[in-house]
This record gives sequence, C-alpha cells and structure tokens, in this order.
Amino acid sequence: MPDAPDPPRKFYSLKPREFEAVNEPRPDALAATPLARDPGIVPAPDGPIDVRELARQATQPGRTLPVSAPVNRANEVHAMLQANHARADAAGLNELAPKPKRLSRRKRDYWLLMALGNLALVIVALTQRDHPFILALCVIAIGFLSGLISWIMWHVMDDY
Repeated sequence: MPDAPDPPRKFYSLKPREFEAVNEPRPDALAATPLARDPGIVPAPDGPIDVRELARQATQPGRTLPVSAPVNRANEVHAMLQANHARADAAGLNELAPKPKRLSRRKRDYWLLMALGNLALVIVALTQRDHPFILALCVIAIGFLSGLISWIMWHVMDDY
C-alpha cells in the first residue's frame, strides 16, 4: 500500500493592514517648522574634554538641537474634546461641591462597648464577692479594657 502524498506546504503570514490618516497635516504648518539638518558626529578635539569647553559650546548663540517632529497642533480630536467639555460645563457636571459631613458613629460605639464590657466585668465581680482574687482581677480587667477600647477607638481607628 503506497503512502499518501504529502499535502502542499502552507505559508502563514500576517494580514496586511491599511491605516486611514484622519488628521492630515496642513502643508502650511509643515512649512512653518523648518527641520534642522543633523550635523552628524563631530570629531572631538585632541586632548581631554574640559567642562569649561562643554559650557562654552552649550551657550553658543545659534546652536540649536535638531527638530525631528512637528509641534502638536489642534485637530479634530481636540475640537471634539473641547465641545464635550463645554457641554459638560453647561450641564453643571464639572462643578464640585463639598459633601455634607455625616455624623460619626464612633462616639456611640465607644460608649456602647465601654458600657457592655465594663458591665459584664462588674456583674462577674458582684457574683464573686467572696473571692478577693477574682474581685481584684475584675478591677484590673475593667481598667485594662477601658484603656484598650479608648486607645483603639480614638488613636488607632479613623473616623467612620
């Protein structure tokens, strides 16, 4: 049984793309910005390069850097953006007003935690009146809890 013939080789390539030039440069704008000719590599003088010589070359009158691209100029996109901005200004969308300050819940939560936590420890202390060690621990816990809640609520947390 003979082998099947190989299919012809396929060649893959990227599809050629054509771009539409939307904002054609105006001929008068290109003529207004003359392009300076690049002098190329200038040979350095013999000897070491001195900073004073570099400063002198940088301040020579008439010595400019070559310009390689035309200056940005207004086009249709800028006109559309300005029209959108004017429409938003007319509708009042760009006006900013300060938001009203809402009431903070931090003070309410602080007093609620202090009351519930300390009340629970006072109830434990009152039920264990006969044990002076537990009573002392409850007094210490009340002080520690009050300090901890105060520190967290007023120094660690932000206003919410």
